[in-house]
Amino acid sequence: VKVVAVGGAGYHSTLLRCFVRHLGAKSPEWLGYLRFLLVPLGTHPVAQYLGSVDGRYGAAFLDPPWRELFGRSEPPATEPFNVVGRILAYVAGAGATHPLPVAEAMLTCKHKFLDEDSYQKFVPFVGVSLV
Repeated sequence: VKVVAVGGAGYHSTLLRCFVRHLGAKSPEWLGYLRFLLVPLGTHPVAQYLGSVDGRYGAAFLDPPWRELFGRSEPPATEPFNVVGRILAYVAGAGATHPLPVAEAMLTCKHKFLDEDSYQKFVPFVGVSLV
């Protein structure tokens, strides 16, 4: 099953958190059936990594017109290119996917007041290295 996630880094982070919480540990048999296809809107470190290892991905979503369109604060009056067409072409041609390691970091957080106990929070992340 291909899951196309179109959005910024914050949206993809939320999606990843839900995936890890609901499917990652409880239903590992599902991991082999799901493929997440990330379509970045704006600056996105995982998309930069994917563009460095997959030229077709980089040409579709990291070229200057794409970055300029989604880097604006206001939408343009007319669409300079076919956004939906690019996404559909990417989804149709995405036969091979790049496995990215998903992990969780445990953070120990303290409350504002000293007399309250600290608590732990688990934050999922995708392990990529941008050099």
